[in-house]
Amino acid sequence: MNVLILDETLELSAPVRGLATLYGWDPRFVGSLHELELAVRAHGRPGLVIVNLQAPLTAWELGQRLRGLEGDSPVVVLGPRDSTDAPPPLPGVQWLERPAEEAELTAALGRVVSRLGLGGRRIGSGGDAAAHGLIGQSPQLGEVLAKIEKVAVGDANVCISGESGTGKELIARAIHEQSARGGRPLVTLDCTAIPEGLMESHLFGHVRGSFTGAVEHRTGFFALAHTGTLFIDEISELSMPLQAKLLRVIQTREFVKVGGSKPTRTDIRLITASNKDLRKAVREGQFREDLYYRIAVVMIEVPPLRARRGDIGLLVEHFLRKFAAAHHKRVPRLTGRAQELLLGAEWPGNVRQLENCIEQAVVLSENDTVDVDVLPLAEAAGKRGVEASKPGLPAGLTLRDLEQQYILQTLDGVGGNRTQAARQLGISLRCLQYKLKAYQRNRLDAMSQFDRTAESQHPLGV
Repeated sequence: MNVLILDETLELSAPVRGLATLYGWDPRFVGSLHELELAVRAHGRPGLVIVNLQAPLTAWELGQRLRGLEGDSPVVVLGPRDSTDAPPPLPGVQWLERPAEEAELTAALGRVVSRLGLGGRRIGSGGDAAAHGLIGQSPQLGEVLAKIEKVAVGDANVCISGESGTGKELIARAIHEQSARGGRPLVTLDCTAIPEGLMESHLFGHVRGSFTGAVEHRTGFFALAHTGTLFIDEISELSMPLQAKLLRVIQTREFVKVGGSKPTRTDIRLITASNKDLRKAVREGQFREDLYYRIAVVMIEVPPLRARRGDIGLLVEHFLRKFAAAHHKRVPRLTGRAQELLLGAEWPGNVRQLENCIEQAVVLSENDTVDVDVLPLAEAAGKRGVEASKPGLPAGLTLRDLEQQYILQTLDGVGGNRTQAARQLGISLRCLQYKLKAYQRNRLDAMSQFDRTAESQHPLGV
């Protein structure tokens, strides 16, 4: 939603930008009534106007000029405390005494916006998705967030399973930050980034002279994470001998540096992650079964992005604003073709690939518009996804049959969520429910007709 803010002193900058992040606004600041009028003429009627009333601008002058603005945008006017100079009564104008503290000002603005029904859709609303950096409202993501809340209060080892780019490290960080160890270190070890010959040294440390090139003592990740959380990413890449050593450390809570002889106690919470199916790896003899049961006391499986397509729109909105701010550009608008491409893509790289794609689009976009020509990474995947999602057009079907086939396929694609299906189809929920009931009646009528036909052909039931 476009929001115009008249604030010569920029006193409202921090509160408004905080609300913009929360509600997905596109704020524009102007310094005078003249600039406000020019902005309205240039960009059209805004969804909301916020005015920070300061001298020499008077409430009377403001009221007179507001009458001349095109459209009927709601207006919130913030005036000084105990002021009797309130603007004259105008439709859609809300008067608000300006609180002294920034936090009070943000809260007061938020209450007025909610009362006006202009809050809109919160990014990542539902649970603490936005707080964890996990954006979405899908039931699949909701299950992950619920597990985070439950496991964070304890100290059990957690294993996070999911494809690359789904946000496994974000989940590990969320668990750590909400746990009793939240104020202690969170140390991350990526097993794919370290050569196998150096992995033991990185895990447990080494003493000087223990091997060629060990010219000084090294502190391992277990020691660095002491009293905190150790997150081992892609644990399936560990060799079998290292798996055995890791199992012993988990069991005894002690480790020995490479080349050392004195055991060191460790107090850590272990969180692991893998983009491979560890249960399958156990069956194939590539991962120790006893280690699996030690690290996977609680298992969190993260769905791929293609399994929660309803979250793609929220993620795109989030990344558009993020990278527009990072590259000092206005938040661009997606064309219809670009939206179709993004929603239809398979996204094998998941959220990480989507984020990279949107950043490129923001950098390359012109005229505040993102079209398919600036979505290079999504284009091929998008075409495959859109083509795969289109229903076939077999000969002999009526238009009504094709409509039914498409509606049922869309409903199946969103996991039976009727509200989401109606939104994608561009029809009301009531209309969708009516059509589904009609399909059910037609199916029952057909079955009844079939039964009657069978009875007429075999009157004795033979």
